[in-house]
Amino acid sequence: MKKLIMTSLLSAVLITLTGCGDKVKGSTEKPTEKETTSTAGEETTEAGSYAQLATVRERNIVSSDNYDYEIYEGGVIITKYKGKDTAVEIPAEIDGTPVREIGFFAFEANENITSAALPESIQTVGEGAFIDCTSLKEINLPTGLTTIERGAFAGCTSIEEITIPEGVQSIHDGAFAGCIALSQMTVLSRELKYENWGLDELPNLVISAPEDSAAAEWASAMGKYTIY
Repeated sequence: MKKLIMTSLLSAVLITLTGCGDKVKGSTEKPTEKETTSTAGEETTEAGSYAQLATVRERNIVSSDNYDYEIYEGGVIITKYKGKDTAVEIPAEIDGTPVREIGFFAFEANENITSAALPESIQTVGEGAFIDCTSLKEINLPTGLTTIERGAFAGCTSIEEITIPEGVQSIHDGAFAGCIALSQMTVLSRELKYENWGLDELPNLVISAPEDSAAAEWASAMGKYTIY
Protein backbone atom coordinates (compact mmCIF):
# COMPACT_ATOMS: atom_id res chain seq x y z
CA MET A 1 0.00 0.00 0.00
CA LYS A 2 1.37 3.36 -0.86
CA LYS A 3 2.03 5.57 2.10
CA LEU A 4 0.58 9.03 2.54
CA ILE A 5 3.58 10.73 0.98
CA MET A 6 2.99 8.83 -2.23
CA THR A 7 -0.61 9.85 -2.57
CA SER A 8 -0.22 13.39 -1.33
CA LEU A 9 3.28 14.54 -2.28
CA LEU A 10 3.74 13.03 -5.72
CA SER A 11 0.09 13.41 -6.71
CA ALA A 12 0.18 17.05 -5.61
CA VAL A 13 3.29 17.65 -7.69
CA LEU A 14 1.73 16.07 -10.76
CA ILE A 15 -1.57 17.89 -10.31
CA THR A 16 0.33 21.17 -10.00
CA LEU A 17 2.25 20.43 -13.16
CA THR A 18 -0.97 19.66 -15.00
CA GLY A 19 -2.39 22.96 -13.80
CA CYS A 20 0.61 24.71 -15.27
CA GLY A 21 -0.17 23.30 -18.70
CA ASP A 22 2.37 20.46 -18.79
CA LYS A 23 1.34 17.07 -20.09
CA VAL A 24 1.32 14.48 -17.34
CA LYS A 25 1.48 11.07 -18.89
CA GLY A 26 0.28 7.79 -17.45
CA SER A 27 -1.04 7.00 -13.98
CA THR A 28 0.40 6.66 -10.50
CA GLU A 29 -1.57 3.45 -9.97
CA LYS A 30 0.62 0.38 -9.48
CA PRO A 31 0.35 -2.36 -12.10
CA THR A 32 -0.84 -5.72 -10.81
CA GLU A 33 -1.35 -8.57 -13.24
CA LYS A 34 -0.61 -6.53 -16.33
CA GLU A 35 2.01 -3.90 -17.11
CA THR A 36 1.87 -0.99 -19.52
CA THR A 37 4.68 -1.50 -22.00
CA SER A 38 4.20 0.89 -24.90
CA THR A 39 2.10 3.85 -25.93
CA ALA A 40 0.23 4.51 -29.13
CA GLY A 41 -0.38 8.22 -28.59
CA GLU A 42 -2.36 10.61 -26.42
CA GLU A 43 -5.91 11.88 -26.30
CA THR A 44 -7.18 15.03 -24.62
CA THR A 45 -10.13 14.78 -22.25
CA GLU A 46 -12.72 17.50 -21.66
CA ALA A 47 -10.84 18.52 -18.51
CA GLY A 48 -7.72 19.14 -20.56
CA SER A 49 -5.72 16.29 -19.02
CA TYR A 50 -3.96 13.65 -21.06
CA ALA A 51 -4.75 9.95 -21.11
CA GLN A 52 -2.30 7.35 -22.29
CA LEU A 53 -3.28 4.95 -25.04
CA ALA A 54 -1.32 1.84 -24.22
CA THR A 55 -0.93 -1.81 -24.97
CA VAL A 56 -0.62 -4.26 -22.09
CA ARG A 57 0.93 -7.68 -21.73
CA GLU A 58 0.63 -10.50 -19.28
CA ARG A 59 3.52 -10.65 -16.80
CA ASN A 60 5.35 -13.88 -16.02
CA ILE A 61 6.66 -13.21 -12.51
CA VAL A 62 9.33 -15.47 -11.01
CA SER A 63 9.91 -15.49 -7.25
CA SER A 64 13.21 -15.97 -5.44
CA ASP A 65 14.33 -15.41 -1.85
CA ASN A 66 15.22 -11.73 -2.35
CA TYR A 67 13.35 -10.69 -5.49
CA ASP A 68 10.30 -11.12 -7.64
CA TYR A 69 11.30 -10.56 -11.26
CA GLU A 70 10.44 -11.22 -14.86
CA ILE A 71 12.53 -11.85 -17.93
CA TYR A 72 11.37 -9.71 -20.81
CA GLU A 73 12.99 -9.06 -24.17
CA GLY A 74 16.30 -10.50 -23.05
CA GLY A 75 16.57 -8.61 -19.76
CA VAL A 76 15.48 -8.99 -16.16
CA ILE A 77 13.03 -6.53 -14.60
CA ILE A 78 13.11 -6.50 -10.79
CA THR A 79 9.44 -6.24 -9.79
CA LYS A 80 9.76 -6.50 -6.00
CA TYR A 81 12.50 -6.60 -3.39
CA LYS A 82 11.78 -9.06 -0.58
CA GLY A 83 15.13 -9.20 1.17
CA LYS A 84 16.03 -7.92 4.62
CA ASP A 85 19.41 -6.28 3.91
CA THR A 86 19.85 -2.62 4.74
CA ALA A 87 22.69 -2.32 2.21
CA VAL A 88 21.26 -3.76 -1.00
CA GLU A 89 23.48 -4.95 -3.87
CA ILE A 90 21.36 -5.66 -6.91
CA PRO A 91 22.92 -8.42 -9.01
CA ALA A 92 24.10 -7.77 -12.56
CA GLU A 93 22.55 -11.05 -13.71
CA ILE A 94 19.78 -13.40 -12.62
CA ASP A 95 19.55 -16.84 -14.21
CA GLY A 96 22.31 -15.78 -16.58
CA THR A 97 20.24 -12.85 -17.87
CA PRO A 98 21.33 -9.21 -17.37
CA VAL A 99 19.27 -7.12 -14.97
CA ARG A 100 18.06 -4.16 -17.06
CA GLU A 101 15.39 -2.45 -15.00
CA ILE A 102 14.22 -1.67 -11.48
CA GLY A 103 10.49 -2.02 -12.06
CA PHE A 104 7.42 -0.07 -10.92
CA PHE A 105 7.37 0.41 -7.14
CA ALA A 106 9.87 -2.44 -6.64
CA PHE A 107 11.30 -1.00 -3.40
CA GLU A 108 8.32 1.13 -2.44
CA ALA A 109 8.24 2.38 1.17
CA ASN A 110 11.07 0.09 2.30
CA GLU A 111 12.21 2.01 5.37
CA ASN A 112 15.04 -0.41 6.19
CA ILE A 113 17.25 0.23 3.17
CA THR A 114 20.09 2.67 3.78
CA SER A 115 22.04 2.12 0.55
CA ALA A 116 21.50 0.56 -2.86
CA ALA A 117 24.19 -0.49 -5.34
CA LEU A 118 22.91 -0.72 -8.91
CA PRO A 119 24.91 -2.76 -11.46
CA GLU A 120 26.17 -1.30 -14.71
CA SER A 121 23.57 -3.36 -16.58
CA ILE A 122 20.68 -1.21 -15.31
CA GLN A 123 19.13 0.97 -18.04
CA THR A 124 15.86 2.08 -16.41
CA VAL A 125 14.76 3.03 -12.92
CA GLY A 126 11.00 2.61 -13.14
CA GLU A 127 8.10 4.68 -11.89
CA GLY A 128 8.07 4.91 -8.10
CA ALA A 129 10.87 2.34 -7.90
CA PHE A 130 12.33 3.72 -4.65
CA ILE A 131 9.44 5.94 -3.60
CA ASP A 132 9.20 6.57 0.15
CA CYS A 133 12.45 4.76 0.97
CA THR A 134 12.97 7.27 3.75
CA SER A 135 16.19 5.75 5.13
CA LEU A 136 17.91 5.47 1.74
CA LYS A 137 20.95 7.72 1.93
CA GLU A 138 23.34 6.39 -0.70
CA ILE A 139 22.60 5.18 -4.22
CA ASN A 140 24.71 5.05 -7.36
CA LEU A 141 23.26 5.58 -10.81
CA PRO A 142 25.25 3.41 -13.26
CA THR A 143 26.77 4.69 -16.49
CA GLY A 144 24.46 2.52 -18.59
CA LEU A 145 21.36 4.21 -17.20
CA THR A 146 19.21 6.00 -19.79
CA THR A 147 15.84 6.62 -18.11
CA ILE A 148 14.57 7.65 -14.68
CA GLU A 149 10.79 7.42 -14.66
CA ARG A 150 8.17 9.43 -12.82
CA GLY A 151 8.45 9.56 -9.04
CA ALA A 152 11.37 7.10 -9.02
CA PHE A 153 12.96 8.62 -5.90
CA ALA A 154 10.07 10.74 -4.62
CA GLY A 155 9.98 10.93 -0.84
CA CYS A 156 13.54 9.60 -0.37
CA THR A 157 14.10 12.10 2.40
CA SER A 158 17.63 10.96 3.38
CA ILE A 159 19.46 11.16 0.04
CA GLU A 160 21.98 14.00 0.27
CA GLU A 161 23.78 13.79 -3.07
CA ILE A 162 23.41 12.07 -6.41
CA THR A 163 25.16 12.01 -9.78
CA ILE A 164 23.19 11.81 -13.02
CA PRO A 165 25.33 9.88 -15.54
CA GLU A 166 26.13 11.26 -18.97
CA GLY A 167 24.04 8.61 -20.73
CA VAL A 168 20.75 9.54 -19.06
CA GLN A 169 18.41 10.79 -21.76
CA SER A 170 15.23 11.48 -19.80
CA ILE A 171 14.08 12.07 -16.23
CA HIS A 172 10.33 12.22 -15.76
CA ASP A 173 7.94 14.26 -13.62
CA GLY A 174 8.52 14.33 -9.87
CA ALA A 175 11.46 11.92 -9.97
CA PHE A 176 13.06 13.67 -6.97
CA ALA A 177 10.01 15.31 -5.43
CA GLY A 178 10.26 15.59 -1.66
CA CYS A 179 13.96 14.66 -1.47
CA ILE A 180 14.37 17.31 1.21
CA ALA A 181 17.94 16.36 2.22
CA LEU A 182 19.26 16.52 -1.35
CA SER A 183 21.92 19.22 -1.38
CA GLN A 184 24.22 18.19 -4.25
CA MET A 185 23.32 16.94 -7.72
CA THR A 186 25.92 16.51 -10.43
CA VAL A 187 24.62 16.35 -14.01
CA LEU A 188 27.22 14.98 -16.42
CA SER A 189 25.19 15.21 -19.63
CA ARG A 190 25.46 18.31 -21.81
CA GLU A 191 22.07 17.74 -23.45
CA LEU A 192 19.78 16.65 -20.60
CA LYS A 193 16.81 19.00 -20.24
CA TYR A 194 14.89 19.67 -17.06
CA GLU A 195 11.30 18.41 -17.14
CA ASN A 196 9.77 19.02 -13.71
CA TRP A 197 11.87 16.56 -11.74
CA GLY A 198 10.76 18.08 -8.44
CA LEU A 199 13.91 20.13 -7.80
CA ASP A 200 12.20 23.50 -7.64
CA GLU A 201 11.15 23.15 -4.02
CA LEU A 202 14.50 21.87 -2.69
CA PRO A 203 15.98 25.07 -1.22
CA ASN A 204 19.38 23.64 -0.26
CA LEU A 205 20.10 21.96 -3.59
CA VAL A 206 23.17 22.96 -5.61
CA ILE A 207 23.54 21.55 -9.14
CA SER A 208 26.94 21.02 -10.72
CA ALA A 209 27.11 20.71 -14.51
CA PRO A 210 29.54 21.38 -17.38
CA GLU A 211 29.72 24.95 -18.62
CA ASP A 212 27.57 25.72 -21.65
CA SER A 213 25.46 22.61 -21.05
CA ALA A 214 21.67 22.46 -21.02
CA ALA A 215 21.85 21.64 -17.30
CA ALA A 216 23.96 24.72 -16.62
CA GLU A 217 21.34 26.85 -18.37
CA TRP A 218 18.30 25.56 -16.52
CA ALA A 219 20.10 25.26 -13.18
CA SER A 220 21.23 28.87 -13.50
CA ALA A 221 17.64 29.91 -14.17
CA MET A 222 16.64 28.11 -10.98
CA GLY A 223 19.40 29.84 -9.01
CA LYS A 224 21.02 26.51 -8.14
CA TYR A 225 24.03 26.32 -10.46
CA THR A 226 27.70 25.84 -9.76
CA ILE A 227 30.34 25.08 -12.42
CA TYR A 228 31.28 21.41 -12.68
